[in-house]
Amino acid sequence: MNQLACPKCHKPLMLDGKTYKCEDHHSYDISKRGYINLLLNPDKSKNNPGDSKESLIARKAYLNTGHYDPILNEVVNYIKAHQKEHMEILDLGCGEGYYTYRMKQLLGNDHTYYGLDISKEAINMATRYDKDIHWIVGNSKNIPINDHSLDVITALFTVVNKDEIVRTLKEDGYMIHVTANRGHLIEIKHLIYDEVKVKSDKFIRLPFEVLESYDFKKTISIPKREDALNLLKMTPHYYHIKKEKRSVLDTLQGLDVTIDLRITVYRP
Repeated sequence: MNQLACPKCHKPLMLDGKTYKCEDHHSYDISKRGYINLLLNPDKSKNNPGDSKESLIARKAYLNTGHYDPILNEVVNYIKAHQKEHMEILDLGCGEGYYTYRMKQLLGNDHTYYGLDISKEAINMATRYDKDIHWIVGNSKNIPINDHSLDVITALFTVVNKDEIVRTLKEDGYMIHVTANRGHLIEIKHLIYDEVKVKSDKFIRLPFEVLESYDFKKTISIPKREDALNLLKMTPHYYHIKKEKRSVLDTLQGLDVTIDLRITVYRP
């Protein structure tokens, strides 16, 4: 049984044919692609929120090269080490679905998986990986999941809402938060910015019990220009390149970049 909840009244959703309904008679149809749209209009900041289609296509192409699999493996290895018989796992801000799909491949089919993103285009792309995952268009500020029903929340490079994390996790549940450190993709930053500004990370740290926290740093080689360009396009940096810096795009071939992350496991 899934743990989907109505985003309007927060009561459990039950599947009736190809429609999810709650006891207050709110209903949500499953799309032809197999996802469910639980994003309310008040939860949108614009008509098409989330990453652009260009960014999502680049992200899918880059992630499928496996260059970022070392990050995925860190997350999966923690879950494996604390695995229970059946778990409810939500990948928050799942984008086009690669991490969610690969988590299911590596952890097995005995668990229930949910992938949530605010971008309808992203979720539409995600359904092409695995239709047995519950793909949801939704907002992390109003997660359409029942109270205290999740064993694990993963949040890779995405902003989270602490109140919703507390509400949706079980008492013994935990969240794995992957965030960028100062040196993450530093080589690309030096290529496109005149000055690399250092931002404080205090606003992304959460006021929860920390079960584990460590830095993960690795240099990866990207021999193909196409892959390096896709990496750049899936980050905000690409969209901040000044006209006079556009020539750097021709120098991306044979690029070595630094992965520099903080991996934190929280228990609210």
